[in-house]
Amino acid sequence: MYIISASFDPELACMKAGELLALGDAPERLAERLGITRDLDAVKLGVVQASYSRLIVDLTRIKQYVDIEKQIEDIQSGKTMLGFLGSGYKEKQIAKLKEQLRKFGALIEAPRWFYSQPRVRLLSAIRDYALDGSQQGDAAWKEVDERSLIFPVAEMYENMDQVFAEKLIKELEKPLKDVDGKFLLEKFEGNRSITFDFNAGTATYYAPAPAHSE
Repeated sequence: MYIISASFDPELACMKAGELLALGDAPERLAERLGITRDLDAVKLGVVQASYSRLIVDLTRIKQYVDIEKQIEDIQSGKTMLGFLGSGYKEKQIAKLKEQLRKFGALIEAPRWFYSQPRVRLLSAIRDYALDGSQQGDAAWKEVDERSLIFPVAEMYENMDQVFAEKLIKELEKPLKDVDGKFLLEKFEGNRSITFDFNAGTATYYAPAPAHSE
């Protein structure tokens, strides 16, 4: 896939993020700075503090689901002692475990819930704005292996990383003005911006593939 890579001023990015986060008590001004006055109601909802403890619950459920899948795989591949009890018992255990999996429902609802939260959407917009405003004017196309890109929140779900989730919850539940700007830039995800490498001074962005000349 193609992305746009650009260098930026890390200190300026943090400063801009901090300026926007400080406008938590003035959602009208915040929406104006972000250029989304039409979405003022969504900005106001994003400013309001809310609980994100569901993150831990969802990650626990995902881990339970993965563990049950592993049990089924082990039984089917003969890695358990159930084979000595006969194929009938083995099939009954697999059916029982599959029924447990069915009760979990659609696990895609977990990240879908997270990304739909007003606070998450607002922080993504602030992150994009801070990075856009700190670019150094040297943006360039770059072709990369999509698997090499880092998406901290997506990886949290994939790895069922409760340690990271606890840190994320701590930031999400703060008053907007108290959110750590550097954490937002380094450990969050934007709507357009992908990776923010503070030490290297580079950022990457989603971009459509450039047209190739014949």
